[in-house]
Amino acid sequence: LSKMAAVVCTDRILEAIKTVSLQTDLPSDLQKELGGYKDSPASGKCAPIPFQTVKKLHGRLQDGEKKQYLHELLEGSDVYFPPLETPPRNPELVARLERLRREQENRQYAQMTRDMGKRSQQGALSDFGSEDGDDDDNVSPKEVKTYLLALINFMVSVAAAFTFGYVGSEYAFGASVTLRVMTGIILATMVAMADIYFMAKVVEEEVAKHEKQH
Repeated sequence: LSKMAAVVCTDRILEAIKTVSLQTDLPSDLQKELGGYKDSPASGKCAPIPFQTVKKLHGRLQDGEKKQYLHELLEGSDVYFPPLETPPRNPELVARLERLRREQENRQYAQMTRDMGKRSQQGALSDFGSEDGDDDDNVSPKEVKTYLLALINFMVSVAAAFTFGYVGSEYAFGASVTLRVMTGIILATMVAMADIYFMAKVVEEEVAKHEKQH
């Protein structure tokens, strides 16, 4: 152990101090050094004692009548570690850290609210029908209306063709129900194919127009 090391002062060490203190030839410096421990209560809670003092104490025991080994004298003791003293916190530093923490929380809250606002604006209802939007995937109400009208017109045309073929063949030829149904299906198919062709042409023109604009 180094010169600055200390050990826990036990009852055994206190008893040795009292024994050595009775020696008539005890040096004054050692007597003064042991004086602070001689009157300590034998409870093991006295102040820590430097290891060098314990070695001197052991040397005096060796010179006296009651001989004792060093490890016997240190039995039940241990290296003394002084309690760690927490330095006082700088009030200015504490205030600065608290201010930085609040600023960080405010930035996080502002970022969160901005993200929520962006998500709400990018919803289906807000994006739908934005004619002047910069997103190429937006569909204007006018285009939707055009597509719906084309679909309705297609269904009406096919139904009208089937009805005309079914009813007209009865008046024209007096055909049976099977023949009338076949005639209606044939006419409806022809009309459907014609409508699909013209619808494809219109869509192709709209796509070409859209590509030119962008």
